[in-house]
Amino acid sequence: MSRRGRWTSAILRAPYPIRLAAANLYGWRLARRRFAGSYRRIFEALEASQWRSPQALRADQETRLRSLIGHAYTQVPYYQQVMRERDLRPRDLETVEDLKKLPLLTKEILNDRFDDLRARDAASRRSELHRTSGTTGVQLRGFLLPFDLRWPQNHADLYRAYRWAGFERGMRRATVAGRWFTLRAPYTLLNHAEHQLLVSAHHLDDGTLPSIVRALDAHRPEAVQGHPSALTTIARHLVDRGQTLPARCVLTTGEQLFEDQRRLLETAFACEVFDGWGQGEAVGRAYECDRHDGYHFSSEFAIAEIEPFGDGPEGVGEIVATSLHNDVMPFIRYRTGDLAAWADGPCSCGRGLLLLRDLSGRIDDAIEDPAGRRILPVSIRTRLASVDGLESYQLIQRLDGYEFRVVLEPEAPSGTVDNAGEALAELFGDEARIEIRAVEEIPRTSGGKTRLVHDARGEREGRGP
Repeated sequence: MSRRGRWTSAILRAPYPIRLAAANLYGWRLARRRFAGSYRRIFEALEASQWRSPQALRADQETRLRSLIGHAYTQVPYYQQVMRERDLRPRDLETVEDLKKLPLLTKEILNDRFDDLRARDAASRRSELHRTSGTTGVQLRGFLLPFDLRWPQNHADLYRAYRWAGFERGMRRATVAGRWFTLRAPYTLLNHAEHQLLVSAHHLDDGTLPSIVRALDAHRPEAVQGHPSALTTIARHLVDRGQTLPARCVLTTGEQLFEDQRRLLETAFACEVFDGWGQGEAVGRAYECDRHDGYHFSSEFAIAEIEPFGDGPEGVGEIVATSLHNDVMPFIRYRTGDLAAWADGPCSCGRGLLLLRDLSGRIDDAIEDPAGRRILPVSIRTRLASVDGLESYQLIQRLDGYEFRVVLEPEAPSGTVDNAGEALAELFGDEARIEIRAVEEIPRTSGGKTRLVHDARGEREGRGP
């Protein structure tokens, strides 16, 4: 372990006053990065631009696109090579449609060509090396983001969407966090800089939930945010005990939100749920407004395309995005690995931002039936929805079949496991070998997420997800 790693571990295991002080020092530092400098100017500009027409927003996108392409052609070795191989010049790439002349950018390319993707003048610009806590597929070793894109631009966009949910900066919130901030009780900390109660997503079980609920009740958050799987663990604990913790809104992100989860969260927190989508690479973001007609794509920051996806539902494809503000390491036609479709029409709220629908998980989370037909998580969720007694579960595909891990509800009917097996057999076919295991809990990833399905065929025997 590195010196930094040993120091971090020591802080996480330290007595509560030391952990609290360290968390708040870090919290004040983050708040300065997020909200100082250009934040207010960007936020006010976004408040105005969301009401512009789709045509006006697209014209602005293409103005930025021309600047980005010109910069990439003169400053980024990878794009110089790509464009010259295709006999392209910046004048050939001036519209959204022109982007299709360029190849897709993948995580493998980012890992293999890091130096070639970095702009030659990157050293003269304020930027940061960033990594994500991704949980599926190829993992990025690192990438560069301009400081403003990483901090004030990102958070101005977030808080514009939070305002759609009725939450304003300065209000109290609770964040069920995937980041590690403690390894010992209590599993909550108060970040005074943002009036934010941090709750560890890694420590949610029957032993810790009563004290976590008490901390939430004492904090009285106006917004509760986090990954759906973590939030529903708390919500189920509340509903099973006939309790509610009323809030102004629930803000979900990081995982696919399923309708049964939305209903459970709305019951437990007595408010609407607002789902969002994004990624650490900052190539695209989309959020629900109060009409819940779909997900408004942040057109001011990126261009989105929907690439057809194999055997997926009609209209659903992979989101491919081009960041319009990353000039230190341009992400042009980047494969996000996430699935969605374009909405049939504009949102009834009147905003001009493009609208996505059917955000249906990640390509990496799809598995195959014995005949090779791709099965998305939403199909598995839908098939199991009629089985009573399932608290949570995970389906793993291995070389020799499938492993279905299930956590049963306390009052689960005696036939729950058999009924789940029959539902999966109907989906995968009678020839599928499905081993069903009752477990105490489904493990979370290092980022605090729970994977509904997992293709483990490429992993070593005995290695878990």
